Amino acid sequence: MKGRILFAVLSLLLCFGSSPAMAEASSSSSMGQDLQAIQTFNKQHDNETGVLKVKQQTQHRILFFMGIGLLIGLLLTATFGLMMVLGGKQVFVWHMLSAGVTITLALAHAVTSIVWFFPF
Repeated sequence: MKGRILFAVLSLLLCFGSSPAMAEASSSSSMGQDLQAIQTFNKQHDNETGVLKVKQQTQHRILFFMGIGLLIGLLLTATFGLMMVLGGKQVFVWHMLSAGVTITLALAHAVTSIVWFFPF
């Protein structure tokens, strides 16, 4: 009987003692210090290398225009695909070219947004 009570108490302590809220509270101060250290390093690195800063509004505009290009590319690719399937047109090369350009632009858009808007 004592063994079961001891097991129950230890189980409850283990479950509630290692809850995510307690783990987050204990690690939040170290995460803040790590983030501050990385930001300081990035600022020093930017000052040393002379990196050109782009305003956030300009970054949003560039990504917006890239997004418009992506939508146009997707529409063209879909149109060429439908022309081949429904109309029997021979536009496979154009379909593949527009798909390739669209995929390339999508990758460039993704990389640019990750580089510019990473959490730092």
